[in-house]
Amino acid sequence: MARYSKVNNYTFVIFLITLLGLFHLDPSIASAATPKPKEIKAPCRLEVSIAHLSTDLFEKSRIRAVKVDSSSICNVQQRNVTITVEIWKTGLLGNHLVLRKSITSSGATFPGARVNNFVTYVICKNRTNTSYYGVSYSKAFIEGKWQYARHVLSREILPLRCGT
Repeated sequence: MARYSKVNNYTFVIFLITLLGLFHLDPSIASAATPKPKEIKAPCRLEVSIAHLSTDLFEKSRIRAVKVDSSSICNVQQRNVTITVEIWKTGLLGNHLVLRKSITSSGATFPGARVNNFVTYVICKNRTNTSYYGVSYSKAFIEGKWQYARHVLSREILPLRCGT
């Protein structure tokens, strides 16, 4: 009886190898179909958006502007949060700082809450294609000491029809 199951297992393996060969299937394809694990995020972090044309400013005030948003997110209480956002544009002779704006939240937040800097934008002077990106950094009083988030850059640099 044991010999019978060994023969069946051996036959199945040969069948599977033949089948993969007939259809030119790569066994690594099966691993590509498995879901990827979620990106692990730090308990306290600073996130910055991609520079974009602000639809909110345009819809509410008819202002065409390039905008960069940033948020400080922490799983513990944070106090006296200052978030600075810079808008940079690329150029032939190097990149240029267009605007720097800081906000300060002097109170304390609940764990898991966000402190946002959604007020950093520069008005478009014309519709010239220009590539922008954002840089953000912050400081906050967390668990009894000052913590500093180093410069975080936008993930992409995109051309926008907004000359400054």
